[in-house]
Amino acid sequence: MQGVEVAQRGFLDVESLAGELLAPGSAYAFLAEHRSVLFPDSMMEDLFPSKRGRPSIPAPVIGAVLVLQALEGLSDRATAEALTFDLRWKAACGYGLNEAAFHPSG
Repeated sequence: MQGVEVAQRGFLDVESLAGELLAPGSAYAFLAEHRSVLFPDSMMEDLFPSKRGRPSIPAPVIGAVLVLQALEGLSDRATAEALTFDLRWKAACGYGLNEAAFHPSG
């Protein structure tokens, strides 16, 4: 089942709480503003033909994570830690302050 990004921000959404702290022109600020346009949910529809099961991670999140991982040259485990603890990553990927990353193995 394909997961989709919810347009409504959560109460502890890092971008709305501290998005102005992101360096203008940085990859973090760019992804925070444009991730849904760059990686629309429709981009991965054909990968999830079934409507059953646990929803996947939304396409905008996966796209933003993969871009940041490549830019920073991180392992999967280090990427999951960055998404859990680095506020810049949380803002760029649309995560909430208290939201943990997905498991690095899959």
